[in-house]
Amino acid sequence: MAVTKTTTITALAGNLVVDFNANESEENNVTGNTSGSMYLIEIDNTANATTFAYVKIRDAASAVPSDATNGVPTWQFAASPASKASYVFPDGQEYSAGLSLWCVTGAAHQNTSPPGNAVVVKIIAS
Repeated sequence: MAVTKTTTITALAGNLVVDFNANESEENNVTGNTSGSMYLIEIDNTANATTFAYVKIRDAASAVPSDATNGVPTWQFAASPASKASYVFPDGQEYSAGLSLWCVTGAAHQNTSPPGNAVVVKIIAS
């Protein structure tokens, strides 16, 4: 597990979550909260020269990417090969059970193949 959580970062959102190796395995309830809002996600896929990174986030305390039910993400974000991508939600994206995430190389829900190199994911949430 390579996730760090920092609290009280701004008046808008109190949690900065950084997963330094989102490609290794799913991370469950990364904010430690059962409810809140997500305001920003940044995906650093610069270590993968030819592979897309798809970060999938489920509004759930835990997720099982290979499961037909628990592996369906609530949100899905992509970063092109050798690049960074940021997604901002000024009004926030509300969640009610927690944020669990995983990273794979394909957009299909049943894809469970992680990128070969580290993908760094940052999330600002309340």
